[in-house]
Amino acid sequence: MIRINLLPVRELTAEVGRRQELVIAGLILGLTVALAATLYVFQFYRLYGLGTEVASLKKEIEPLNVQLKEVGDLQQKVKALEQKIKVIDDLTKKKVGPVKVLESLSLATPSRLWLTEFKETGGNLTVSGLAVDNQTVADFLKALSTFAYFNNVDLIETTQVEEQGVPLKKFTIKSQLSYQPPAPPAAPQKAGAGPAPETKEGKKS
Repeated sequence: MIRINLLPVRELTAEVGRRQELVIAGLILGLTVALAATLYVFQFYRLYGLGTEVASLKKEIEPLNVQLKEVGDLQQKVKALEQKIKVIDDLTKKKVGPVKVLESLSLATPSRLWLTEFKETGGNLTVSGLAVDNQTVADFLKALSTFAYFNNVDLIETTQVEEQGVPLKKFTIKSQLSYQPPAPPAAPQKAGAGPAPETKEGKKS
């Protein structure tokens, strides 16, 4: 009988299998490293490109920031100028307004009514006085309301008093003052006629 020893063949086959496994493992490892290197290079160039783009955008933004600063400075100058104009306007109102208010108050006062107190605080006016009767007080309220300098004219109280034996009505009126009312529509004036206090109907009294 002939006997064949297969042990060397088996060992050789096993060795070949191990070598193939090592080769495959090496290929997989090499591919993994190559893929990782490729991804790294790709990300590097991508980040580099983004960095370049950001730098370019910053250069474009710098002039805009300068322009915005100039606009801000200009707005501050405009606000300062508006404030100066407001101050001048307020001074003009305080100079001219009271004269017109007193003139209007005088024109609205009936002949049978006498003012005893005139007080203005923060744009609120309080007027007190004496009149011969309630109708005269009502006429005064109505006349006062026609002038543009007086708003929300309201009778606060009336009481019966006697002055040197004469029965009179003592009254108190409150109103809001407007030293610079809206300008009424221009009306033709006669030659040589001066301006008169403004009424709410836009007519000259």
